[in-house]
Amino acid sequence: MSLLSPTRRMLLAAAPALAVAGNAYAQQAVTGLLLKPDDDPSADAEMPLDAWTDTFGRPTAKVRLNGKGPFRFLVDTGSTTTVLAARLSEVVGAPMIGTAIVNGTTGTAEMPIATMATLETGVVTKTNVRVAIISDRGLAREDGILGADVFAGRRLNFDIQNKTVTVDSSKRQSRFAPVSNLRVRNGLLAEIDGRIGTIPVKLMLDTGAQHCIGNMPLQRALERAYPRQRRVDSVKVVGVTGHTIIGNFFELPKVDFRKFAVKDAGAVMADAPIFQVWNLDRDPALIVGVNLLARLAGFSIDYGARTFDAQLMAMGIARNTLMLG
Repeated sequence: MSLLSPTRRMLLAAAPALAVAGNAYAQQAVTGLLLKPDDDPSADAEMPLDAWTDTFGRPTAKVRLNGKGPFRFLVDTGSTTTVLAARLSEVVGAPMIGTAIVNGTTGTAEMPIATMATLETGVVTKTNVRVAIISDRGLAREDGILGADVFAGRRLNFDIQNKTVTVDSSKRQSRFAPVSNLRVRNGLLAEIDGRIGTIPVKLMLDTGAQHCIGNMPLQRALERAYPRQRRVDSVKVVGVTGHTIIGNFFELPKVDFRKFAVKDAGAVMADAPIFQVWNLDRDPALIVGVNLLARLAGFSIDYGARTFDAQLMAMGIARNTLMLG
């Protein structure tokens, strides 16, 4: 299929949606804390989460904390740590145990750390969970972020068409274990190799991100290989830590994930501090948000077997005629 040709009006219409304050374009990448999971990831039971999408298409789950709730949490594969909105810390009885440096997409902040006696979502139960406390401004619409520490060693499945999320045991020890096609960076962050047009790129799978963000090496590679691609300069990105950075919105050539390809996509290219934290500031890299992932019929991330799998819609290729990439 041919790439749709966007008009300048279509591209400019995307800019305000990317520039609004709060978490309309807040990237929920919290990578400063790597917490050891409390449960055994080899358990066999499938664990359905009562979940699906928020206003911006990001998956959410109902979570009970210390027996209270339910509360609405983002299901965020781009966050290594579970996060709680400050307004709920006293409500659920989460005692503070100190502070830690938390790295967001746009900057770094020191945040309080609290402990939860129990965290429950669906049939998943974790005890003695440490959570970062974030300002209410950073989580105006959700009550928290369900980080990848909850899914460590397991397989996370998103059924987009049926609006369900499940967690089950990893296939890493099965007789027919799949061949690994995914790396786990910084302990819990899912990364795969792909291409944007002819450019090799590292793709970070982030279900907590509404849109995609590329690093500066990717911007320079796009400018060399595709100088006529349309762009919108000076787009504001506001992160959950309260920091703001300015980037450039680029129309992208076809994005190839190996398991599927995406046409009519776009991303903000920015010198985001998170790329340095992840050691992704030298080669082309892209944080992949749900604006791309939600075009699939479903996908799974197996943290134990280190595999990514995707199921396409019937049309065979993921497309977005609105050009919001």
